[in-house]
Amino acid sequence: MTNGNTYFLQDRDRDREPPPRTVQRPGLGRTLIAAGWALRVAGAVVGLVSFTVFRKSFYSDQLAVTHGSWWLRLLAAAAAFFAGVGVFFAGRLCVVRGKQHTSGVIGSFAPLAGTRYVLYLRPFSNDKSMSLLPTDLTGGGANLESFFFISGLTHEESLVRRFGRLGRVVAIGSPGEPLPLPGAARAYLPVDDWRDTVSGLIAGAHVVILSAGPGPGTVWEFVEALRLLPPERLVLLAYCDARDYDRFRTAVAAEHERRSRTEPGAPDTGRWPPLPALPDYPQPARPERPLWEVLVNGGRSRLRWDFALKGLVVFGPDWRAAFLRFDPTALRLPSVVTLSRLVRRQLRPVMAQLTALPARGAEK
Repeated sequence: MTNGNTYFLQDRDRDREPPPRTVQRPGLGRTLIAAGWALRVAGAVVGLVSFTVFRKSFYSDQLAVTHGSWWLRLLAAAAAFFAGVGVFFAGRLCVVRGKQHTSGVIGSFAPLAGTRYVLYLRPFSNDKSMSLLPTDLTGGGANLESFFFISGLTHEESLVRRFGRLGRVVAIGSPGEPLPLPGAARAYLPVDDWRDTVSGLIAGAHVVILSAGPGPGTVWEFVEALRLLPPERLVLLAYCDARDYDRFRTAVAAEHERRSRTEPGAPDTGRWPPLPALPDYPQPARPERPLWEVLVNGGRSRLRWDFALKGLVVFGPDWRAAFLRFDPTALRLPSVVTLSRLVRRQLRPVMAQLTALPARGAEK
């Protein structure tokens, strides 16, 4: 039985040590990645060819509807298409599994001191959803063949790719995971001794990206980042819904009030910064579509899809906060191109500001 901090453990695991991690096998990982890509290519070729055959036969040979060969050709093309989809998605999963055996694991955080790194903090309960692969290109109007152009990056890999231009992205690994997840390079801390290490990592990070959540560990990390960081070096990620975001705001206010009364403030001044007024969670601009958009978006009148990353909160001087919402309803005709442009356009000034930050220790 452990007396470790429950921040690291799921509820069902609080009375036992986390299981040992599985030993990574890089050779197996590379084999799985190669096999996965082969399956992805094969599935895409079969799926796209069969879809083309089905569509051409359906629209050009309808006069042959009474012929058995016409039906057999359609059924065979449909069966081949769904077989291609299955092979394609199996290949994506195979690549992810291979990356788990080749993902970077940091033996110690000590060598990071004085280097330029991005610290990724999040509730460990987010790891399951962040390890998933996207399953939809546009959230509504995509054609069936578009499945074969979906990104092969998990949600965490997409996040790391976006912020990796600022420095190496590192994270604390969950003690219960058998293999590291693809994305940030991980190190593992003992369950009963983590706060001092995390505090040091926050203080030395070029940028801290923290995923909002109401758990006590995440709330402590956010308040610690307020204590140690200049406001422009903290980015709050909103992967959660409005309800959990509001719970996070409430918990942060209580934790800030408690710690500011009982603990020393910023190392250079001894004072605590004021609690930022975290903005409200923006709702979709157009939760319902007009009739013409319903018709071109597969008959869907309401928003049934959203970005995994709903938006982010950035901070300016005196901890003034702004919520940048990635809102797919802002687009009349969503597509993989327009959605990518939307995110890039909104992130461009944020990334420019983060890129221009001086190295730690050079602010003064």
